[in-house]
Amino acid sequence: MAISSVTESAANAANKLPSAKNNLGKEDFLNLLVAQLQHQDPLNPQDNAEFVAQMAQFSSLEQQIGTNEKLDSLLSAQSNIEQMSAFSLLGEKVIVATDNFYLQGKSVELGFSLSGEAEDVSMDILDEDGEVVASFDMNDLEKGYNFITWDGTDNSGKQVPQGLYTMKINGTDADGEDLSVQTLVKTVVDEVGCDASGSILMTNAGNIPFSGISSVVSH
Repeated sequence: MAISSVTESAANAANKLPSAKNNLGKEDFLNLLVAQLQHQDPLNPQDNAEFVAQMAQFSSLEQQIGTNEKLDSLLSAQSNIEQMSAFSLLGEKVIVATDNFYLQGKSVELGFSLSGEAEDVSMDILDEDGEVVASFDMNDLEKGYNFITWDGTDNSGKQVPQGLYTMKINGTDADGEDLSVQTLVKTVVDEVGCDASGSILMTNAGNIPFSGISSVVSH
């Protein structure tokens, strides 16, 4: 009766593993090693160097699994901390770094952060078709946060429909040089939700990710 080779034994052991698994776990890998030792040809035993290499591979696999488990725990803890932080913002006014906002028939606080003192700043508000519906010109603004309240009327004084709008802002200093400008929306957090990407803050200016908060306005 022929003695099965190590390769054939390993293959047979692998075939007995659950077909639903796409990757070997550490128990599966250990079972393969044991099967190889049990079914190896005594006249042609497995090479020691090859066996040591396989054990080193098993050790590496075990360490990787342990690292992944720790990372999963860390990510879960981080997600819980984010959710608690998000819920603590209910009813709070926050500043969000975004150029998009949703108008719901009420006024909304729009703004920007300037990298330096500005001599001239222009703000255009565009609808979903990219058409400018309202424009504002401002002068002699300080570095940092600056806000205006938009009542939702266009350049002719008519109320614009509810929907998604976009801000475009340009600023220049006293020498006519362009300034770095970050568009901002200031709004109150009404509700908090969660999706696959993390915590979502529901506000009068639309839904925003928790990661998009620039700062919280103190009362």
